[in-house]
Amino acid sequence: MKLCPYNIVPVYLLFLILCVINSICGRMYGEEGYYPPGYYESQQAQLEKKVKAAIENLENDAPEWVSNWPDRTVTLGQVSGLALDNAGRLLVFHRGSHKWDADTFNERDVYNFIATPAIREPTILVLNDTGELVDQWGQDLFYMPHGITVDKDDNVWVTDVAMHQVLKFTPDNRQKPALTLGQKFIPGNDNSHFCKPSAVAVLANGDFFVADGYCNHRILKFSPNGSIILQWGTSHGTGNFVFDVPHALTLAEDRGLVCVADRERGRVACFRHDNGSYVSSFSSWLIGGRLFSVAYAPVHGGRLYVVNGPSRVSIPVRGYVIDFSSGRLIQTFAPYDGLQNPHDVVVSPDGVKIYVAELSPFKVHKFVDETLRNESLREKVHVKPTATVEVVGTASNSSSGGAWEWWSGAAGGAGGAAAAALLALAALALLRARNTGVTRRRWEYGHGEFKLRRLLERRRFTRVHSDDSDEEPAPMLPHTPPANA
Repeated sequence: MKLCPYNIVPVYLLFLILCVINSICGRMYGEEGYYPPGYYESQQAQLEKKVKAAIENLENDAPEWVSNWPDRTVTLGQVSGLALDNAGRLLVFHRGSHKWDADTFNERDVYNFIATPAIREPTILVLNDTGELVDQWGQDLFYMPHGITVDKDDNVWVTDVAMHQVLKFTPDNRQKPALTLGQKFIPGNDNSHFCKPSAVAVLANGDFFVADGYCNHRILKFSPNGSIILQWGTSHGTGNFVFDVPHALTLAEDRGLVCVADRERGRVACFRHDNGSYVSSFSSWLIGGRLFSVAYAPVHGGRLYVVNGPSRVSIPVRGYVIDFSSGRLIQTFAPYDGLQNPHDVVVSPDGVKIYVAELSPFKVHKFVDETLRNESLREKVHVKPTATVEVVGTASNSSSGGAWEWWSGAAGGAGGAAAAALLALAALALLRARNTGVTRRRWEYGHGEFKLRRLLERRRFTRVHSDDSDEEPAPMLPHTPPANA
């Protein structure tokens, strides 16, 4: 009997060669393996330096944290969701005495405490701008609150991951849902079941979306009566329609989009809200690989507000603002002592007020964007404009002959035939200004019907924000796969 057959000698020789190479490499790079001593510490230090520089760059004109908000008498549990009603009040969806931990569900995603009562205390708290509690409801209704939103009619939509349901409450009845989707405590993946649904978003026409987040990794669209229209999403692969916990939803109706916070892929993915086709997505090394929530405000061309979450990488947990047109990070925000476990974010339509919910500690944070607030204070309140006038001339700040200044001043004492003559002279002046080199400015009239006598009153015009460019806007977001795909 041969102990060492001839045909396995080369294997031993190869093994010995690899051992020698490994020994040499070990001596070359140190006892830590293939990297010299201090390599990991050096890489960590470089990352921290890079992160610090990026954060400092984004903190210019960043939203400011409002301390001592809300009122200290407001008692919270795990805060899972936030929403703003049409009066600008904040709805806080929290879990009271219930907590989601490792024992909450079994291996089949069934809630383990079906026999216990629902949360006895009010789970939906309504706060005014100063953080005072002005209303509360939702007691004895929910077991494990998650997402909340308010539609244009002040209907409140919520999801409960323990009951695997989506519920709608009307303004005149906060005790009994007007619409319920899903089978109570029964998880599933067909058209009549959810499995831990995470969020709802409602279009102006009443159609709504559900993020069936934790198990099924899909988005569903329904008609106002709850009939399913379409769905998309899968948990397998790395494509655009693959989700790893679609955790939150936001609508950009001015762009025809619904956007998803794809939590464990660390991205915001946007789709056409009419047919669910993929448009684009956003991710960033500074945000990291976990992105918990997203909100949208149609200001300055549109902005996305996101919050990330704790991860094994040394990335700070914060809120970030994304410019929708360029896809770039433009701001960051956090309390003085930082965020620990943010779960949801909501923003006012004007972008001035931002709110963040934390699961632990049980907190709600408020931030104010002073730059946008100052802009809104300077704007005049007006109805939807009915006319837009484009004026070509020299800078209107000059008092020495700009076409617009001349037109406005001369119109004060004009009337009848004199007004017609002035208009003719104004046209000549505008033509002359165009030939001598001009900049383009846009002015918008916002006080109802377009009339000549009002057109001549300069004080009734409100300037519209413009980048003074006739070029097409930049692509909505970079058309590249997310960095961690």
